[in-house]
Amino acid sequence: MVFWGAAPQEVLAGLRGCLAESEAMRIIAGQRRGHKFDGPKGKATRPTSDLVRESLFNILGDSIEGLLVIDLFAGTGAVGLEALSRGASHAIFVERNRENVALIYRNVATLRYEDRGRVLTADAYRWVRGFEPIDDEPTAVFLDPPYQEFEKHADKVIQLLEDLIRKLPARSILVVESRGDLDEAVLPDLERWDVRQYGGTQVAVRFLGQDADASANTEADQAPPPLDGPVG
Repeated sequence: MVFWGAAPQEVLAGLRGCLAESEAMRIIAGQRRGHKFDGPKGKATRPTSDLVRESLFNILGDSIEGLLVIDLFAGTGAVGLEALSRGASHAIFVERNRENVALIYRNVATLRYEDRGRVLTADAYRWVRGFEPIDDEPTAVFLDPPYQEFEKHADKVIQLLEDLIRKLPARSILVVESRGDLDEAVLPDLERWDVRQYGGTQVAVRFLGQDADASANTEADQAPPPLDGPVG
């Protein structure tokens, strides 16, 4: 799989516009520990804080090593970059805002992960609908949608999670971050998630491939097509 290529011209144009006002962020641990990269300019993009990132990866431990990582609603790319530093094999960054896409390109280059990072300008909902895993390779998927997505488009967030749970291979990891409550209104089969609170942020982690998940996926594969128209 080819993960990197030259940044498109329209991305480079956005890149030039986002350099001067960016605030510095840093990698917390691993291969690039302490290395700085650019944060967002302004307040439109809310990156995962150092505290939340550190706590999250403490939960995951070495389970991230060797996995393909998908960073949805990637923003600055901070979570995917942290995962690469901690041993993930490759990362795909999915982001639709072109300024943020330009920022991710720059950050991947700054941290010298060009050979292990792929940046996609895409809507996360549409991208997941077309996503198919590669050779049953376990994958870690991180998603931190803008808070208003949970308020205004909760049905889309739920459908996205159900699609990922159905598609991801066994031993995959699914992580959701939100400033709102991650409860049964958002998370399919809430009892299978590890939900933690860090200040005003909640993080939910689910390790897929347990008996219940495997059973649900098998039933979904064997069931006849629905007349109209999701799994935990």
